[in-house]
Amino acid sequence: MAEIEQSRAVVEAEETFDGRIIPDEQAELGRPVRLRDGAVVQGSVYGGTVEADDGVTVEGSIMAAAGIELDGAHVDGEVGSPDKVLATDTHIDGTVTGQRVRLTDCVVRGNVVGANVILEDCIVLGIATAERELAIEESLCYTFRSQGETTLENTTLVLPQAIAEGPLELTTPVAVAGLGQIEVDDAGGPAERLPEMGADDLYEQDGTTYLTLAPRILNLEKITERLEELEDAVMAAVDDTSGDDGTEMSVDDVLSLFDIDLRDGTTPD
Repeated sequence: MAEIEQSRAVVEAEETFDGRIIPDEQAELGRPVRLRDGAVVQGSVYGGTVEADDGVTVEGSIMAAAGIELDGAHVDGEVGSPDKVLATDTHIDGTVTGQRVRLTDCVVRGNVVGANVILEDCIVLGIATAERELAIEESLCYTFRSQGETTLENTTLVLPQAIAEGPLELTTPVAVAGLGQIEVDDAGGPAERLPEMGADDLYEQDGTTYLTLAPRILNLEKITERLEELEDAVMAAVDDTSGDDGTEMSVDDVLSLFDIDLRDGTTPD
């Protein structure tokens, strides 16, 4: 049986809690919340800290003042904390926001925003944004924007453009999956390979540094049409996460909506 007290809140394993877990009075603002294996919360959760174990489902958002840790959970809304957000093997149908964000083997149907952001083996169907440090490894993102140090290894983007204001370390080239097979000025590159961006694709304009394929794209009219299609797909995916009844499209549905070509691209298993 769930224990919702002034000093703590616990939903036991395999239990369904009918309602939200939010503070009703000042003394409850900092209480820790623990959701044990297989628990279901039919509403949003707010706590001083929030921990969710394997198989937990939260039918709403999770917010915490002092940090969030998720392991094998499914969240049908936003996840946010002014402190840390750590998640492994978790599906989040909304934006993730934190001071320090580390996601491993996660799927995010929204943006990831933080001062320090690390993505490992993730799919982020939105923008990864970091103020101080961004590290993306073996992951797919719609695009990214970083104001500090950026490290990319086996990264795939949907868009052929990203913003990297600080130092950028490209351990491997960045594959572009959202354009399919396009004509680019890439002497000697295999025709069947996805287009890639490397150190030579960094450009500065009006004080902003871009990692972009634009100067090498040979058919701009075709790409402009494709980018408009991707923008429409993003809006449809966002609308799908905004309804009161939860999402209707699966991740595969969203990738199909984007018409993403993942041949030789790197995505999580």
